[in-house]
Amino acid sequence: MTSLRLVTRGDDAGSCHSANRAIREACEHGILRNVSVMVPGPAFEEAAGLFAGRADICLGLHVTLNAEWDGPKWGPVLPADQVPSLVDGDGFFLPTPRDLHQHGPSVEEMMAEVEAQLQRARDRGLNLEYLDEHMGVGWLPGLRERLADLCRREGLVDAHAVPGLPRAGDGSGDDLVAVWSARMDAAATTPGAYVLVTHPGFDADDMRAFAHAGLAPGQIARERDSERRALQDPRLLQACQARGIQVIRYRDV
Repeated sequence: MTSLRLVTRGDDAGSCHSANRAIREACEHGILRNVSVMVPGPAFEEAAGLFAGRADICLGLHVTLNAEWDGPKWGPVLPADQVPSLVDGDGFFLPTPRDLHQHGPSVEEMMAEVEAQLQRARDRGLNLEYLDEHMGVGWLPGLRERLADLCRREGLVDAHAVPGLPRAGDGSGDDLVAVWSARMDAAATTPGAYVLVTHPGFDADDMRAFAHAGLAPGQIARERDSERRALQDPRLLQACQARGIQVIRYRDV
C-alpha cells in the first residue's frame, strides 16, 4: 500500500461544447475532481453555467495566452489593442507559447490579461481555487514569478507546485487505465501528492476541428474521447483503491 494522493484534473473546460460535456460527465461518473477553465475559450459561457456553484469539484483558472488549433481560434479577454504584444494581426493569440516568446510579449500585458481572465471567471460565478497554465506558458521570462505572486494575493493554490505522475515505460498504449496505473506504481517510491492531467472530450464534430499540422485527422478527438472513457472506467477507481491512493482536490493538497 502507498500513501499517494492523486489530484485528478480535467483541462480545457470552455474550449468547446464537447469538452464541457465530457468534463462534467467525468466528474459525475468518474474520478475527476478538478476542472481547469479556459476563460478565453469560445464555450466559456456554457462552462460557467455548468460549473458555477459546484462544491463537489475544485475549479481552477487555466491561464490561456495561446491558441494552438488551426480550427477554433480565440484571443484575449481584454481588447486586443490593450495587449498588442500577445496577439497576431487578427487579434487572436499566437499558436504556441514559443511563438509568443518570439513575438516579444510584455510581462505586464500578460499579467493584465491573466487578471482579466480571473475577474471574468469570478464575475460569472465561478469559485476558483487554483491556477494552472495552458501549455505550460509560465516558462516565459518573468511570468511564473508573477503568477506565483498572484496566487498568494488571491488565495489560489499554485498548481505548478504539484508534480505530475512520473512516466512509466514509453507512456503509450491503447489501455489508458493500464498506462495510468503504471504511472501510479512509478510514483509509489516517493509518497506525496501528484497530479494526473487529462483532457476529456467526445469524438464529435466540434472536437474534430481541434487540428494542426502533424496530427492525423480526428486524432485529438479520438484521444480525448479515450481519456473521458478511462476516467469513468471502474478499473481506474479499483486501481487507486488497491494501491491505497486517495483521489483529491487541489484544496486538499
